[in-house]
Amino acid sequence: MTEQKQQREQFERHLEQAGDRLGTALHDLWLARDETLWSADPWFHLRLAGLADDLGQTMFAHDILKDGLRCFPEHPRLTQLYSLSLIKSGFLLSARNLLTGMIRRGHLDEETLGILGRVYKEMWLIEGNGAADHPHLAKSRELYLGAFNRSRGPYSGINAASLSMIMGDREKAETLARTVIRLCAERWKRSDQRDYWTVATVAEANLLLGRQEQAAKYYAFARAKCANNYSSLASTRRQLTLLARSLPVDAKVMDTLRIPPVAAFTGHRIDAPDQERSRFPESAAEPVKKRIAEVLDRLDIRIGYASAACGADVLFHECLRARGGECNVVLPFDRGDFLKTSVSFAGEPWVHRVERVLAESSTVEQATRGGYGGEDHLFSYANRLIMGKAMLRSRSLETEPLLIAVWDGKRNGAPGGTAECIETWKQSGLPLVVIDPGSARETNAGEGTGPASGSARKGKATRRAFVPASSGSGRQTVAILFADLVGYSRLREEQVPRYVQGFLAALADTMRRRRLRPIYKNTWGDAICLVFADPLEAADCALAMRDTIRRTDWTRLGLPGHLILRIGLHAGPVYCLDEPLLERRNFFGFHVNQAARIEPITSPGNVYASEAFAALLLEDPRNPFDCRYVGVVVLPKEFGSYPIYHIKRLTEVE
Repeated sequence: MTEQKQQREQFERHLEQAGDRLGTALHDLWLARDETLWSADPWFHLRLAGLADDLGQTMFAHDILKDGLRCFPEHPRLTQLYSLSLIKSGFLLSARNLLTGMIRRGHLDEETLGILGRVYKEMWLIEGNGAADHPHLAKSRELYLGAFNRSRGPYSGINAASLSMIMGDREKAETLARTVIRLCAERWKRSDQRDYWTVATVAEANLLLGRQEQAAKYYAFARAKCANNYSSLASTRRQLTLLARSLPVDAKVMDTLRIPPVAAFTGHRIDAPDQERSRFPESAAEPVKKRIAEVLDRLDIRIGYASAACGADVLFHECLRARGGECNVVLPFDRGDFLKTSVSFAGEPWVHRVERVLAESSTVEQATRGGYGGEDHLFSYANRLIMGKAMLRSRSLETEPLLIAVWDGKRNGAPGGTAECIETWKQSGLPLVVIDPGSARETNAGEGTGPASGSARKGKATRRAFVPASSGSGRQTVAILFADLVGYSRLREEQVPRYVQGFLAALADTMRRRRLRPIYKNTWGDAICLVFADPLEAADCALAMRDTIRRTDWTRLGLPGHLILRIGLHAGPVYCLDEPLLERRNFFGFHVNQAARIEPITSPGNVYASEAFAALLLEDPRNPFDCRYVGVVVLPKEFGSYPIYHIKRLTEVE
């Protein structure tokens, strides 16, 4: 047995022994890798990156593939997979450059041409505004067609056919569609296996030929094969939505691939024994639970986000679990304090029910570290995360979010309460279902009510800056920006004043011109920290800083021309205190530390954000930014994992 084969088998044994700790094991293998061995055999980079990507750790896979290309600069498969990781992260121009280089070197295989075709298709979707004569669309069709002519592969063939239809070339589209159906039929003759994508390809080809019944039949077959693999269905629905611009798509076809809405939930707690006005008596719990179950069944809800207070929250989770659904819990603060404030008063049976919900949920997230401390705005922050996470998840699945609420219709103005949550949601114009705890019937809560189709935001966009903390020593929810200059340590000593007077001055001028007013500013060496009351202002500042760096000729100021920033964004409740040494206000707490951790893992020259920050952006109806999911960054040695998003403008190609 060769040494190379032995090393590969040893690597596989490590993976087999990892069991449920596979995610951590991948990082351990990466950190402990033998550089000499890995630089001699690309198999290790390809194997580890593939496993990381399968686990959703796209950023980790990206880093592995990048290192693989350093060792094997022109390796075809490494370049293809690295390009795919760039596309997933929203870096289309970098992927285009890599793939174009491969083609110039003679790589004209279906995979390379098809991935580059996808790049131009994505660029058309961002910049083309649906125009059938846009050059990016024509280039994408040309690449898919070239790939198909060389490979006769159904994947490239169906993409070339669909883009031909969008461009108005019906004859070409139909010719390609017939050929694709024939090729898939020949594959099925050679094997009994009919995978989801081949069946979906045949369905799409029938749609292009105007065979709506046949298309619906094959889409239904594909749907049955993937069960509730919503990511595959979402990809197919995106393609259907695109085709619907150019040809009739029967409602039956769309319904076949319908993905249920993602539900955010809010509702009253069970009445406390000493409560003055009854809102949700214990006697109403079972009738309300029955009504929640009916709503979930009618709308086929399978994914939900809520807190876990006694009463309505628990009923929602219990009903969702009974349907085999995915429960995601967001607690406002430490579990112990949460049980004291929101559960224990209702008695031991409710405590046990809450503990069961927490044990059986798919995810349990703590919105902020620490206890309650009498700060009701922590409930508001958690509610905004619940709503934003439902919106993020629904967008990735090509469906819509809705809010289900158990509410008595009374507006008491309490921060973090059910009424505040409903009023916030109604600004989005998204569907809302309200159940009255008194009658256990669905009621009309005004604008935005009901399972409406589409997800256009119709509500009035109002300012959504965070409310300051009520006490001088309490926490305040803020948006935090950390930036770091890549290569600062390589500046010559005489360049440091030019960095301060040129580089930092340019950023300050940008902020003044855009009227960006952080509530806190600090710099130390190459690091910059800014704190904002409004997440949208923080995102605007981050992108304005990025743009300033990109368009400035730093050599004119006596600085290196490659100056570049990494910018990380996060939001959460932090302490704003008088700092004795600096003799001014400063910000402290877990969320400051988390914001600081995001900046080092940001791709240089770009803006990355936590899932919390992306959720808060998306639930704000004023949001003009795109939050593209990059992947999970898992830090080794149990330091936690962070879902990360790439922030850019909606109409921007990077």
